[in-house]
Amino acid sequence: MPGIISTAPGKTILFGEHAVVYGKPAIAVPVNEKMAKAKILPNISARTESIQFIASQIELDMEYSQLEQKHPLRIAVDEVKNFLQIENYPSCKIFLETSIPISSGLGSSAAISVALINGLLNFVGYTPTPKIVSDLAFQVEIEFHGNPSGIDNTVIAYNKAIMFQKEKPVEFINPGAEFSLLIADSGIKGNTKTAVSEVRERWMADTSTFDLYFEKIGNITLQAREMIETGDIFSLGKLMNANQELLVKIGVSHSSIDNLIDTALDHGAFGAKLCGGGLGGNIIVLVNESSAPHLSDILINAGAADVIYMKLKPGESA
Repeated sequence: MPGIISTAPGKTILFGEHAVVYGKPAIAVPVNEKMAKAKILPNISARTESIQFIASQIELDMEYSQLEQKHPLRIAVDEVKNFLQIENYPSCKIFLETSIPISSGLGSSAAISVALINGLLNFVGYTPTPKIVSDLAFQVEIEFHGNPSGIDNTVIAYNKAIMFQKEKPVEFINPGAEFSLLIADSGIKGNTKTAVSEVRERWMADTSTFDLYFEKIGNITLQAREMIETGDIFSLGKLMNANQELLVKIGVSHSSIDNLIDTALDHGAFGAKLCGGGLGGNIIVLVNESSAPHLSDILINAGAADVIYMKLKPGESA
């Protein structure tokens, strides 16, 4: 049984985070500049179902059997075993690593789950569809985030720009022009589980107001898809700003996020908003290609811990 290396990209949500949990559409794109990787090697001399996880970045070196029942890595193995209808998984060593910042809104947990699940299936000779990997990874996300929408595991498993809406088929988006984007890390760790939980509490306390916020975010997302597909960068930037205003109203922004957004807009960005759960994490900025390097430096000087430059290109998501 040969060794397997499986990778998965990060992701960013362009429009619709939080509202997507309440049935509204959201747009997400993969971030291939940051990756998670699972390397699975056979361990022939080990006892039956000796699965050793080694993740040096989080100082983890532990057997599957030693992990808590609800540990995300254990859940991933269990989901694969249930899917394959096998009692024992072949003994192996699994090395996990990622360049995706943790708790930053770039889908680190989903990327690790997708890379691991795809690797586990490939290791035993099964070639899954993106939907199978996404569905299995979603079960891990439920434990990790509490009430996830499913958008992270979907965009990462398919590795294509998508419009996602609960209970509806995934729709792929083909940009009508090339868009230059900066993803700036605020340096403050976000907490998706906390953010989702707090938004739900506010929604329950003032359902009519929050339903209106989510409806407006959903409408912005639909307009944004049209702007992406027609290549209208100026209108897309305005929609990003409008989306951010609503994210502030639902209580998921942060002073570090607000500072970076104001800095980006003051220095010529077309639009900027937080991406992901919020309460820290990253912002995404729509820029002119020629100004991207200079604005990256400005954001670093304004307190960003890191800046990723990426492009959304025609044809890559068709």
